[in-house]
Order: sequence, then structure tokens, then C-alpha cells
Amino acid sequence: MVSMETPPSPLYKWNKREAERGGGEEEFSIILQEEKEEMTNIYIWVRTARSLQFFYPILEVEEDDPFPIYYDICLEIIELLKECDRISFEEFQSICNEKIPDFYIEAIFQNSVEHGNINARLKLLTFSLLFAGLQQKTSDLIGFNRPDVVLTRIGKYFGSIFKLLFQLDVGRKMQDRDIVQAIGSGQGYEFLDVLFEGTVKHKHGNSNQHGVRPLSHIIPLILEKANSISLPFLCNEIKRHLIKDPYHIDEFSTEKSNQIFSTARRTTLAHNSRRVVHLHFINKIEVLRKDEFANVHLRICNDKPKASYVFVPLRCETVFLDSLFYTKWIVLGAVSGITIIKNCQSTRITVSCDQLIILDSRNLEIHSMSPKKPIVSNCQGIIFAPFNTIYDVSLLAVWPRIFEIFQGQKEFLDQNGHYFDNNLVLKEPITFSNGSWKMDTSKFVCQSTPLHTSNKQFEILLNSLPEEYRIAHYRNTLESQKLMALEPEKCRLSDVASNFDLLYLKSKVEKKAEEDGEAE
Repeated sequence: MVSMETPPSPLYKWNKREAERGGGEEEFSIILQEEKEEMTNIYIWVRTARSLQFFYPILEVEEDDPFPIYYDICLEIIELLKECDRISFEEFQSICNEKIPDFYIEAIFQNSVEHGNINARLKLLTFSLLFAGLQQKTSDLIGFNRPDVVLTRIGKYFGSIFKLLFQLDVGRKMQDRDIVQAIGSGQGYEFLDVLFEGTVKHKHGNSNQHGVRPLSHIIPLILEKANSISLPFLCNEIKRHLIKDPYHIDEFSTEKSNQIFSTARRTTLAHNSRRVVHLHFINKIEVLRKDEFANVHLRICNDKPKASYVFVPLRCETVFLDSLFYTKWIVLGAVSGITIIKNCQSTRITVSCDQLIILDSRNLEIHSMSPKKPIVSNCQGIIFAPFNTIYDVSLLAVWPRIFEIFQGQKEFLDQNGHYFDNNLVLKEPITFSNGSWKMDTSKFVCQSTPLHTSNKQFEILLNSLPEEYRIAHYRNTLESQKLMALEPEKCRLSDVASNFDLLYLKSKVEKKAEEDGEAE
């Protein structure tokens, strides 16, 4: 169970009485002991961190809804908790037994493996299976985006999800009556907090005085007017208040209204860990080094024809790249969670993240470092290679005023729990639908950034590369230097990210640093 603050004392007790109908069967109900201050505007949503942790490409389902299949496998996994807390990939394959596609089996399993392990943790495996089942677009959901699909299907299966989360919390399968008795005897609703949270606003007042709460703190307020409540009634009351994530973290910019594109930059007012920064209309060069870009959910969308280079040296929570067609090179130095590339073409992307997902894209060169295999869906001409850049804080010694912002890439990676060891072995992507990809050393080279890189840091990067890519770096660097010396204009046109643009930008950064140093 996820550790939470102790919830308020229950406002109700469970009572057993003879049902008025149904052949004398017993019905368990909730009798409220007292009423609290009337509340209005109750909102409940799926924790975005959970939702993005188990993100899968949405696939349209032509046949029957497969959710019951995923749900039954979840129950089998819960049964194993009595004996162990992890299983191997082969054991998981055996449980699935061709019930779900192989690419789902592999993706679901890798999302359940914690750092330093090769086996999947059973509780994470249950969540991973659950979200895979929820992200199936049935015929009645055509035209829905992912958040709408997930919300609709959670509402449809909320009763089953409620019981699944309880059984996962206690570590064994249980009958419905036993679940009701356990909750009535004081088990409480904390088992829902691993997946749901929400907020409540007072009837008289415009501001939210309570902030975001675990769902278990909100349930008594949902039920305070009721006199007798069955388990189905409780589930219906909870799902009646379900909404999409109000922070809009799991939405793509292009799925939102055109109003969001009225300015080049739009930032939500939430706290950093929930703040979303939208960046649109990218010009020639963008270096996002201001503190407003630190520890946020970054959404980059819609570049201009002259766009050349985007550099994000700070740590981000998540990053979505959407509808980028002109930018030559994008560097995402330290993304803590998921990075999603959607509908992008003809660019080079360097990214360190926990999970990389590429959707509906063409002709990309991806330099990635991640503990997980990338997921590819409906893509053509994708080239994968190791992570190929590193930057240091050495330059910042002459620019003290931004020292607190730039801690250095290695510190950000350590904070994210990512390490250059993940660069040593290339991971073949998991392909969700038809597409093409390859691994190619012919163009590989370690790239510089506008920030200084020490020899020691660069050596760390080189040592993290597979041998064939280290050799390719030296070979291609020499060829590029010869080309720049003999035919600089040709190099300028053909190079993926113009070295001239980067050198110019670097000189401007160094000049500004020297001026500020002298002024102080």
C-alpha cells in the first residue's frame, strides 16, 4: 500500500440488514453517523503520474472489448502475491498464454521492472495490465483522444477496478461480500489512493481551500448526504465525479483548442511538479535555460520553417514533441519520466528519459538513453543510436548568477535515477504497428552544445558508447572536419544541426558570461 497521511475519522459505520427484496439475501449498507459542512464541486481524476507511467499507444479494436481478458490476467497475478512478489518474463508469458499480443506482453512487463531487477514486481505488473486494458479504443470510442478513452473506460469498469485495487492491496483474491465486510470492519478506502486523487471546493467561496487530496479523504464528503449505501451505489457516486486530469498533463497541444496557439508560450499556474509549459512557433534557435523550464512538463509543438535547434539542458518531468517538421536538432538532456514524439518528421533528437514513445512519425534520427526499450507505433524510417551529448558546469564559474539553475547534466541524471550505463547496450524497440526502423553507425557522431564540456565529462560519454559507435564517432568527426575545411557551404546545408549556428550561439553565451563577470 502506498503510504498516505492518516485520513479523517470515518463518518459512517457498516451495518447488516435483511434486504427488502431479493429472497432474503443480506445487503451491506453504510449508515452515516453525522453530517459535516455541505460541500460542492467535488472532482476526482486518475493520478497523472500513474497514467503516464503506463502509457501505451492507443490501438483501435475491431472485435470484442478485450478489457475482461486483461482483468482476468490481473486476478491471476494477484493470486501469486501469496507466494512471491516478482516473476520472470517467461512466467508472465506463460500466464498470458497468447491471450494478448506479444508486443503488449513485452511492453507491459518492462513497465513493471524496477531499476536493478530483471523480474517484474507483481503489483506494478497488475497496474501495467490494467492500463493496457483501459487503452483499447473500441468502436464506440472512434474519434476520442487518449485521455477521453481512458476516462470513459474507467467509468465503464469502475466497479471492477474498485474491487481489483482492494484485492491488490490485501494481496489475495476475494469475493464481493468479503470485500464489503473488510471495508466495513475498518479497512477504509486508502487502497484507491494509488490510482485516484481529487479536490473539493466549498459551496460559498471561489478558491480551493483543500488542495489536491487522496481519494480516501474525499469519499466521506461524497457520501455525507446518503443514509444507506450499497457497494454499487458507492462506485456510481465516485465515478459520477470523475473528470480528466485538470492539469492537462497527459494532453497533446494539438488536441487542445486553437486558443492555446495565440501566444508563443503558455504556462499553467500549477506547482512545478504539475506545471505544464507549452512552447509554440519555434524560431531559429531555442535554448530553454531559464528556471521557468526546470522540473516542468514541457510541450513543444509547431515549429517555423527557419527552426534549427532546440536545447533543453534543465531537468524536466515529462516532454511531448508534437508536429515538428523543420527543426534540425532537439536536445532533451534530462527528462525524468516519459518522452513522447508524435507526428514529427526529418529531425535529429537526443534524449535521456525513463521511457521513449514514438508515434506517427517519419525519418527521425533518435539518440536515446533509457532503462527501457523504446515503443514505436506507425512510424517509418526511424534510426536509433546511443545518447550522444554531454554538458558540464565549468563555464558557469564565470557566470555565477545562473549557477544555481545549472547543476550539470550528471546531477540531473542522478536525480532522475538514470545512468550512462544505460547507453552501453542498444535496446531494440517494441513495435506496436507496422513501421520501419534500424540501427545505423554511418552518421553517428557525439555532438557539442552551447554549454562547455570538460574533457572528463566527454570521456564519460565516449566510454558509455558501444564500441562500434565509438569508432564511428572518430571516423565521422574526421570526415566532417575535412568537409568543413574544404566545402563549408556544403557542410552547412547537409549537416543535421548547423555547427556554425552552434558555434555562433556558444560564442554569444561566453561573451555574455564574461560581460556579466566583469560587471560584478
